[in-house]
Amino acid sequence: MKNWRGGLASIAAGVGWWMFASRSPSSTYHFAPSVVAAAWVVLEGTSSAGLTPRRTLQIGQMGLLVAVAFTLGLSGAGHLEGPVFWSHADDAPVVLEHVIFAVVGAVIGVAIALRHAARPSTSG
Repeated sequence: MKNWRGGLASIAAGVGWWMFASRSPSSTYHFAPSVVAAAWVVLEGTSSAGLTPRRTLQIGQMGLLVAVAFTLGLSGAGHLEGPVFWSHADDAPVVLEHVIFAVVGAVIGVAIALRHAARPSTSG
């Protein structure tokens, strides 16, 4: 179960985002996709053993996939009706903004995990 800790955290963040968005679809939770995308790789990458660079990228992609899946699900359910940073028009590209934020979150998460893996071990 330890290996799924990050995945479960990513899904839990997505479920939380879904709950907020379904209660107020006209509000935009801009950073929720970033949190969903980054949670998995950050939790797994900052474990005591760390990850290899290849595994870090794979887990970063899985977190990104979870964030995009929640974005598309929310959009399909009509729960992404709010504004974006650069436009308050009714036809604002909310899905595009959320995918961009998910990519940024995944990149930041991968960077955190890689930085942790590059640290020298402090065990005696």
